[in-house]
Amino acid sequence: MGHRRKRFLLSAISCFSATLSGLSATHEIYPTHHSRVFSAYKDPVLRIKSGDSVVTRTWDSGGQDHLGVRHIQHPYVHPESGNPLMGPFFVEEADYGDTLEVYLDKVRLNRNWGYTSYRLNPGVLNPSSIDSLYKNFYKMDALRPSRADLIPWDLDLERQVANPRLLEGSGFKFDLPVRPMLGCIGVAPAGERVETSGPSASHGGNMDYNDVVEGATLFFPVYHKGAYFYVGDGHALQGDGEGLGNGVETSLDVQFTVRVHKGKRLSIPRLVNEDYLVSIASQPEFQSNMDIGVRTANSDMIEWLTSEYKLTHPEAHLLMGTVVQHKIVTYFGTAAALIPKKYLPKR
Repeated sequence: MGHRRKRFLLSAISCFSATLSGLSATHEIYPTHHSRVFSAYKDPVLRIKSGDSVVTRTWDSGGQDHLGVRHIQHPYVHPESGNPLMGPFFVEEADYGDTLEVYLDKVRLNRNWGYTSYRLNPGVLNPSSIDSLYKNFYKMDALRPSRADLIPWDLDLERQVANPRLLEGSGFKFDLPVRPMLGCIGVAPAGERVETSGPSASHGGNMDYNDVVEGATLFFPVYHKGAYFYVGDGHALQGDGEGLGNGVETSLDVQFTVRVHKGKRLSIPRLVNEDYLVSIASQPEFQSNMDIGVRTANSDMIEWLTSEYKLTHPEAHLLMGTVVQHKIVTYFGTAAALIPKKYLPKR
């Protein structure tokens, strides 16, 4: 028997044995349709098990894929309001009262352009800082018909930097390092609610948190059998607060791995990366305030430190009071509390 055929058979046997022994699997799927809502009433695009990985792609917020093909002709116009989502992914072992862990194995650019709006939201500036001569326009039809408020960005895939296509006369070179992130990520919301991919809440949703990057692990409360997990709204990079109203919108290659923690209940999403524990007080924009967000994130962090790291309440409060950091996730809603992992006891 030839070496190549022998290697093929050994590989096939190995895959077959992994299946028999119940080991995790990797699924590759590229849906040609999308969801514009987080819902437990959508047909799953894929059923997976705890420990499985999924390889997929997201479209940009306007519905264009990695090849520039438009899957949505009139984005943001009813009934196509909201960011296009990939999903739902039905996780077999997940049920109400569990926690879904999602590790982001891969979040990477797959095309050489993106876009943003042309100026900061006036709501994040003092009225005196808004120059009436600085009109909210770039070039008519530059990105979409009858739109003059969107500016294209060039994404250098080799150098991994981003530059806006500024108007004539600007000589400034940005060369901003990209940090691809997922703006939309989460599960179906509690009860019988169906949420569009515009707001965020305890299920995740349109959090637009710029730490949702490759290598991050997120945790979501599960409200339904199967969890109904969704991803979408890729950004090449985005500043804290999402002041432009968007990041550098683009499509992404994504791989994630799910695990179910039975009987572990959360009240809000959490994130863990190499340096921090993060409690994310995910709230709908324009319907909440930063004060509530900070209190919610701080309270969840105290619970996290005392339940999982076994700190006493006085220890947790003193640690929070001396080393906690806070992040404005979105200016009009979501805040996060961060604790550096280097100060925590080994688990």
